[in-house]
Amino acid sequence: MGHMASLRIMKLYAQSSIILPMPILLPEPTLINLILYGAFTALALSMGPFDYFGAMPMRYSKFRGEKGISSRAGMFFLYFIPLLAALGFSMPYLTHPSLPQTILLLALLGHFAKRCLEVLFLHKYSGPMDFLSTLSIAGFYSLVAAGTSFLNAAALEPPDAWFWLGAVLFAVGETLNFWHHKLLADQRENSQEYVVPRGGLFGWVACPHYLFELLAWLGIALISRHLFVYISFVGMFSYLLARSLKTLAWYRAKFPDFPKERKALIPWLI
Repeated sequence: MGHMASLRIMKLYAQSSIILPMPILLPEPTLINLILYGAFTALALSMGPFDYFGAMPMRYSKFRGEKGISSRAGMFFLYFIPLLAALGFSMPYLTHPSLPQTILLLALLGHFAKRCLEVLFLHKYSGPMDFLSTLSIAGFYSLVAAGTSFLNAAALEPPDAWFWLGAVLFAVGETLNFWHHKLLADQRENSQEYVVPRGGLFGWVACPHYLFELLAWLGIALISRHLFVYISFVGMFSYLLARSLKTLAWYRAKFPDFPKERKALIPWLI
């Protein structure tokens, strides 16, 4: 299987080297894989539109309903379950991982562990979280975590420059994501009310914490190099872009003096 994976990498590298000299790990071209990857791609692409246009809105944070479960409990659940999924699907190689397998698994576990700790000790919550939203997000994150960890059994060998770039992007993304979460929490330290966030990239976009979470997931994709993880990143981008656009609209409606030039997710663009 390792030899076949190597051949697939080399073939894709040869075909794409004119545009982007970066090997990507592809699944075997079987009917079941085509169906599974097609379904997962459709799910990933639908995450943002379903939330943004209200087909399946994620009711938490600023968009919470009147009833539901504790936001802290719900948010912890939707990050802790993927943490367990990532750990569980790493069992085939956990006792003797290679360097690439170790780095990807640490990144995956580290991301969800960090989010669990932030939920418990950093974030400020002011209302309930919809139970269906909790299950939906936990389900998608768990699918991503399980699939990424499972495919890590066939890691890219040896690590290349893109791999190490991914590791750097992950570290930078997680660090700046935490910093902007800390800025948000500090500005709500003695209040249950939302305020116009300031500091960091909040002067440029409404949701810089989402921007840097996406940077971390892009890093994970570059470390893994599996097509599944790239599709996962597209799903994350779709979902967090929708949340950012809704958050920007919410700020503009709630705060008349909210800066009109401020974007949703990416400075100067959107």
